[in-house]
Amino acid sequence: MWSLTKLKFSPPTFKRLAITAAALATVTGWSSLRPATAAVVRTDNGMLAQKLGIPLYEWQDDANPEPKLIFLAVHGFTQQGLCFEALAKELAARGYLVVAPDLRGHGRWIGSTGSTNNDFTVSCEDESRLLAQLRKSHPGAKIFGLGESAGCAVLLKAVCNEPKAVKGLILCAAGVEPHIHKPGGMGPKFLMGMAKLVEPVDLTDYYAKYVSDDKRTADEMVHDPLNKSHQSALSLIGTMNFISQMPVLASQLPRSIPVLLLQGSDDQIVNASSASRVYDGFKTSDKSLQEIAGCGHILLGTSFIKPVVLNDTFDWLEKHGGLPAVIQPQTSTISSATGPSNSKSFTQKMKSKFRI
Repeated sequence: MWSLTKLKFSPPTFKRLAITAAALATVTGWSSLRPATAAVVRTDNGMLAQKLGIPLYEWQDDANPEPKLIFLAVHGFTQQGLCFEALAKELAARGYLVVAPDLRGHGRWIGSTGSTNNDFTVSCEDESRLLAQLRKSHPGAKIFGLGESAGCAVLLKAVCNEPKAVKGLILCAAGVEPHIHKPGGMGPKFLMGMAKLVEPVDLTDYYAKYVSDDKRTADEMVHDPLNKSHQSALSLIGTMNFISQMPVLASQLPRSIPVLLLQGSDDQIVNASSASRVYDGFKTSDKSLQEIAGCGHILLGTSFIKPVVLNDTFDWLEKHGGLPAVIQPQTSTISSATGPSNSKSFTQKMKSKFRI
């Protein structure tokens, strides 16, 4: 009987075998860099959600019951935790426990309370408790946090309350100033609602037009039954006031927490250049502000994540001990749209352009 361990290859033969194996790996989509998995399972109302009394979604590979990596994803205004499902599946397949709550006044909170009113103060307290519980339940795990849009401010406040809980932060669309459009472009429903201040504003037309450069992402949000479609003008103003606090919150974080900011250059919800104010607030030297050329507001809270966005995210996680180096998985739900990252410093470019 022959044994593989007894076989001996000359250097040229070994090299040819190695090249062949690499080629087969590429063709089949297999990569040793992506760990073997059984199945990613989503839990909608698990023990963690019941313990904390907040609606949570959790994703985990059932072959990995004791995660060493945890990813907390906090959605933005109008969305809900399930918007991160595509990203969560990618991360869970690589060993993460991914947790995504619904913020107050969003998602399943609306069904349970009948109210769409935001309560960012209580949401920040919810996520602070969530971070503390994750740290307690998984003392050896590394926790990374993601915030998108208004979720950036919620996450920052929660981390200020629990600064020892996280090993790094990723913030998407962290601009602090609204993108102002001409009245004619906002749609009659939006304008009529804004004029009434306290009555619900129909956000559908506005988001369909401005939330993303990818129509599929916009359509996904508009037709999501758990997505918030109405909000009063006063609540919208309150949301902008809330996110305007991000530079101050950023300055309160420990220097030890590394931060990646991802900002679409064509963001139509917030002023893209205003993300540099949040970047400047962080005291850590390990921070970067990465422009995603041609992209709009929503970057990761969608089923149609662009490969360039996913790759920038995974590259940063890999460099900060949160992920082995990976290639684009063949089974991904990622959009086929591609585009290179802008290698020029986005911060320097924006400061020069807008004299910040």
